[in-house]
Amino acid sequence: MNNTSIADKKLAEIQKILEISPMGAFQADTVGNCLFLNRQWENISGLSVEESLGKGWMSIVYEDDIVLINNLLKDVMAEGKEIFDFVYRIHHPSEGLRQLKVNAKFIFDDYGVISYYIGFLEDITDRTQSELAFQEIKQNLERSNLILDVSQELSTTGGWEFNLLTGEVFWTKQVYEINGVDEQTFVPTFEGVLSRYEEGYAQIMEQQVKEAIEKQIPYDLELRLCTPAGVRKWVRAVGTPIVADNKVVVLRGAITDITQKKEIELELLRAKDIAEHSAKAKTDFLSVMSHEIRTPLNGIIGIANLLKLKHTMDQEEYVRSLIFSADHLLQLINDILDLTKIESDKLELVLAEVNIFELVRNIKNQFKSLAEAKGIVVKSFIDDDIPQRLIADPVRLGQILNNLISNAIKFTESGAVTITLSLVALTANKANVHFSVKDTGMGIPEELHETIFESFKQVQQDVHRKHTGTGLGLAITQKLVELHDGRILLKSTAGQGTEFYFELNFDLATDENSPGTFRPGPEITVYEGRLKGLRILFVEDNPINVMVAKNQLEYFGSVPDCAYNGKEALALLNDNQYDVALLDLHMPEIDGYALADLIQQQYPGIHIVIFTADIMTEVKLKLAKMHIFDILNKPFSPERMFEVLYNVAKNRGVLI
Repeated sequence: MNNTSIADKKLAEIQKILEISPMGAFQADTVGNCLFLNRQWENISGLSVEESLGKGWMSIVYEDDIVLINNLLKDVMAEGKEIFDFVYRIHHPSEGLRQLKVNAKFIFDDYGVISYYIGFLEDITDRTQSELAFQEIKQNLERSNLILDVSQELSTTGGWEFNLLTGEVFWTKQVYEINGVDEQTFVPTFEGVLSRYEEGYAQIMEQQVKEAIEKQIPYDLELRLCTPAGVRKWVRAVGTPIVADNKVVVLRGAITDITQKKEIELELLRAKDIAEHSAKAKTDFLSVMSHEIRTPLNGIIGIANLLKLKHTMDQEEYVRSLIFSADHLLQLINDILDLTKIESDKLELVLAEVNIFELVRNIKNQFKSLAEAKGIVVKSFIDDDIPQRLIADPVRLGQILNNLISNAIKFTESGAVTITLSLVALTANKANVHFSVKDTGMGIPEELHETIFESFKQVQQDVHRKHTGTGLGLAITQKLVELHDGRILLKSTAGQGTEFYFELNFDLATDENSPGTFRPGPEITVYEGRLKGLRILFVEDNPINVMVAKNQLEYFGSVPDCAYNGKEALALLNDNQYDVALLDLHMPEIDGYALADLIQQQYPGIHIVIFTADIMTEVKLKLAKMHIFDILNKPFSPERMFEVLYNVAKNRGVLI
């Protein structure tokens, strides 16, 4: 056999192995004519092998990269390199711009002249995007290129063949390396192959090989093997049956070490589990914190509200200070919960028709006594051209203005706080309004203009000692403005005051699209005696909360029956008739959920209102599944308690 025949036979054998590679494989001459392509090229490029031979493959190469490829081939040949790699882009007919990586090797003739080069290519578009998305993981874990290399130098993929007629098993060098055995001394057998796989995976492999032989179907598996040295690896095993006379005579395939890829996947799963566990722990902590603080705070605020109804003139300042301090503590708790909701995308705007003139006037009045106590004037200027009827979330818009005005008063020792609203643009159905809150306070140094919006951030440590707060107000304000599709900015110089400003777009309210009108509630004194005739069962295990709520309900005109646990409540239910059951959730013996379920089953005519310090979303969802939607949060406001119970009384026709 002459040298040409030997070379041709060797080339044919190489092409046979290249054909079954799970990656794209090719053979090309030194001027870029493609002499051979495997079928995997069609999946990668969208072109058929026949279209791509010769210079055909260049028809889909990104224009700028054609010159790059030609220059690279010239350079590596001039430098005498044997192995090289490069990346180029193609226009896939259906998938658009894709990025391919090539690993290649020059093949020389007996005279040391380059005959051709062979290589493997893979579509790395998705992998590149994944690596960009997970840069931190990429720094610690390197992903190997899964390339079948018959030159035994280019990759961690090896080829194999199992002759069913003779029992002979053939491995390339990489298969020996993956299995951790010596190529010179180890004799591969089918049984030996199975013994390398760990318990469970060996059975899977054996079953898939059996089906490949009996049903003439290929397989593609991810398995765990263990080398003689005890090294555990993940591998991808691909096998294809070769049929002769309608009978499988040979199995051919490839095996790839995918340990790094699997480690990345497992690392991502571990990171996901840690993140989910951390999120749950955070939610649990906030739930417990909120409940444990709100429960005693309910007693403080409730007693303060009762004192507000009846006190001497000498006690007026004490009562006002008590209510202000308690409300301030409640606001701190709500700030933390609001920030958590915003960061987890669980906060949604609740739209209503709003008179923005009334909203600003009411907010301004809330701060009147606080500003007067510091000798500060709060002024407001509202453009008369702003429409009276706008659609907005009055609670969240009010929260934005409240936070900014409160901050301005807090950090202003003298002068004024000015609220300005001006119309920027008006169309047939929208209004763009500019908001500004400006003070004459201490100002913010320019280097802190960006960081001032960070959570728990204040201007400086000595300010933090003088002015209380969590440092969450501006962080929440910024996120609420962004929730309205706006952007908050500031102008400030240290010692010369600060102005925060933003623009928001509002839909104009009409009779057709108005979701309902927001109106501030009247003074609590107008509710006195109006729930007379409403029969209430109140179940609560905290004596202070019982005392506060009982007195408030009596002020409304109802004399409730009070129970301190579920068992006492069931006894009262057995002997009396009620219109409404006001239930705490966390009680000994029978909790609020179980008691509510019993009432729904045995006393379906009783309306259930939940009275709880647990205000997390999960609680509301659980109650909603029980068809319970009226929830009175602790600490409760008398106005909210009256509103809920008044609606029950009105629906039952028991108002006097």
